[in-house]
Amino acid sequence: MKKISFDLSHAGIQKAIKEVKAYKKWVQEKEKLLCYKLAVIGAHEASVRFSGAIYDGVNDVDIAVKRIDNGYKIIAKGKAVCFIEFGAGVYHNSTEPYPNPRPEGVVGIGEYGKGHGKQQGWYFNRDGETVFTHGTPAAMPMYYASEEMKSAIEEIAREVFR
Repeated sequence: MKKISFDLSHAGIQKAIKEVKAYKKWVQEKEKLLCYKLAVIGAHEASVRFSGAIYDGVNDVDIAVKRIDNGYKIIAKGKAVCFIEFGAGVYHNSTEPYPNPRPEGVVGIGEYGKGHGKQQGWYFNRDGETVFTHGTPAAMPMYYASEEMKSAIEEIAREVFR
């Protein structure tokens, strides 16, 4: 904890105000660095988990870190994102594997499209080829990215704010 000492004179108070402003700026810079380091950890974890996910379709997921007003955002883009994150089909996901409520617009296991995911397996067309699938297990890369950031926050904060 930073300590500021000053005498109760006009000059002493002005000096204290200057020190407080400098300390505030230092804290804000360290907050940005902390957010950035956590975003990099999260993006790496998500990228590794998306790339290693079991998925019968084309795994077109790209991960990016974007600066926003109050920190950073980890973005997963691609047609396969929701299938890989939340899973598809009851074969791999007989119980709801995802630990949190689904975001608005993301349907439950077996409900997407024509509802074939309620069956043990089904066929789909990929580039003119008929492919049999049992669906996709929920890999939860973004969820595990958030868990990795939570587990790293104290260590990274100690490193950044020392």
